[in-house]
Amino acid sequence: MNLYSRTFSILKPFWKQLVVASGSAAFHALFSGLLVWMFGPLLMVLFQLGGIPGVTDSSVTGAASGMVDGIANNYDSLKDIINSWINNAIASETRSGMLIKFCWLAFIIVVAKNLFLYLQGFFMAYVQQSVVRAFRNKLFEKYQRLSLDYFHKRHTGQIISRVTNDVMVLNEAVDIGFNRLVTDSVMVIVLSSFLLILSWKLTLLSLIIMPLVFGFIWFIGKKLRKYSERSQERMADVNTVLEETTSNIRIVKAFSMEKFETKKFFHATSEFFRALLRMTRIRHLASPINDILATIAGIIILLYAGTRIIEGTGELTAGDFMTFVVAMLSLIKPVKSLSQVHIKLQEGMAAAERVFDVLDADESIKEVAKPRELETFSNSIKYNALSFSYNSKEQVLKDISFEVKQGEVVAIVGPSGGGKSTLLDLLPRFYDPQKGSIMIDGINIKDLSLKSLRGLMGIVTQETYLFNDTIKNNIAYGQNSMPFDKIKKATMMSNAHQFIEEFENGYDTLVGNRGVMLSGGQRQRLAIARALLKDPQILIFDEATSALDTESEMLVQEAIDRLMADRTTLVIAHRLSTIKNADRIIVIDRGRIVESGSHTELLTHDGLYTKLYNMQFRSD
Repeated sequence: MNLYSRTFSILKPFWKQLVVASGSAAFHALFSGLLVWMFGPLLMVLFQLGGIPGVTDSSVTGAASGMVDGIANNYDSLKDIINSWINNAIASETRSGMLIKFCWLAFIIVVAKNLFLYLQGFFMAYVQQSVVRAFRNKLFEKYQRLSLDYFHKRHTGQIISRVTNDVMVLNEAVDIGFNRLVTDSVMVIVLSSFLLILSWKLTLLSLIIMPLVFGFIWFIGKKLRKYSERSQERMADVNTVLEETTSNIRIVKAFSMEKFETKKFFHATSEFFRALLRMTRIRHLASPINDILATIAGIIILLYAGTRIIEGTGELTAGDFMTFVVAMLSLIKPVKSLSQVHIKLQEGMAAAERVFDVLDADESIKEVAKPRELETFSNSIKYNALSFSYNSKEQVLKDISFEVKQGEVVAIVGPSGGGKSTLLDLLPRFYDPQKGSIMIDGINIKDLSLKSLRGLMGIVTQETYLFNDTIKNNIAYGQNSMPFDKIKKATMMSNAHQFIEEFENGYDTLVGNRGVMLSGGQRQRLAIARALLKDPQILIFDEATSALDTESEMLVQEAIDRLMADRTTLVIAHRLSTIKNADRIIVIDRGRIVESGSHTELLTHDGLYTKLYNMQFRSD
């Protein structure tokens, strides 16, 4: 499926609205064309002293009868059919009566034209906003399915830009493709038909310039697609700088880097400005050149036809020529608009490519066709000869094997960068190993549904992630119907209830972006309460207290001890007192297990663990 058909295939569910919008656009164009045609009869009504169509006044009855006879003799002509319909509609015994009927007919046509314009606009807006919603929903849903490595390789601003900026550019292409394209195409067909009916010779003469116009449009569109891609990339850069600076505003101010970040943002907006300027220069070049080409065509036609009318050798009456000129001038706008369709579509296709790049991105973490469900963990977790790398150049973990029995507390220690966090990230399948496997109760975790697997686990990390919502909603994340007494019980067990009650709004207090309104210890206790409320069977702690002060650490550690009761726990230790009481301690260095045993056993080996303990844990 090519890019165009794939992009516009999203419109299938809205075909009814599209039919109404397209039909209304067609009728709007037809009535607009009919209004143009009426300029000829209007000229005859206002200025012709004799031979005025439809007048039966005694002073001009003979002339009028002759004209009616002429129309009857040439009724097969499309021009005469249209004129006959208008003549019958405005026929009156007096010239003033004819003018009044003419005005009423013009008013009715204008009302009908604008009624269909409204219907077209309303239903097309419905389709457009539905398309925006559909693409944004698809992108967001895809983001939820992509693994962590996808997000680690990209700036947040670029990810956001796909959902905001790119979708809006794509929406404009849909608007052009179905809104203006239908209206302007029908308008061009109607007005071109009028021109052919009035004088096929003059119409052919006006078409001489068209190959030059469309050749120029194709060239402009090709250039514009390239520059549109660049401008959208620069917009993503602007979003990236804005998001990073906002998220890290505390660091910016702490290091007095406001001017540095401002300069970086100004540079990003300048690059976007330059890219946009290049695109705008090319886009706006099309309109004046098209105008010049259309004007040249109009001058040639005016000279040719006007000279023949003046000399009395032309086949057009003054009224017909007036209609031809008005129709030709009215044709300029829809033709010019259609000339922009290709250009706008190219901009939209550049955005579509970027959107589909996301939708087509490989989902490295996939479920098997019929995944198994595991509601209860009852035996063990086994890492079997596991190796992992984020890229093909360097392995982060090498031939890792160990077992965790149900109810055990296993601590993972080692130097920074040794692969501790990665080791635990593999258990909930945030990543998949290149070699080896992880088994839970004898079942490969790849054979389990992700919901079932992750439903067994509660994860508390050093960096606590909170949403800009109330304390209550952060604790009961995704469980809106959770009874308040259970939430309160979880906060009491996590030593969070007391500080929550001190807030003016209590559990309804907003925590701010990423929990900025709370201290580090308070955020950790809310994270523990969230884990407690989930009641997981397997706990994963990733240096959960390493960034806390002594008092906060004591409160958090007490909450952790409660959370760990009767649960299987894997913990990355930094300053945790549980390191001494763990059933087993695994020491990892440079991606390999170098030591394993209890606290007392490892100290007798006088190896890496002893060195780390003397450096970090003696105070515990």
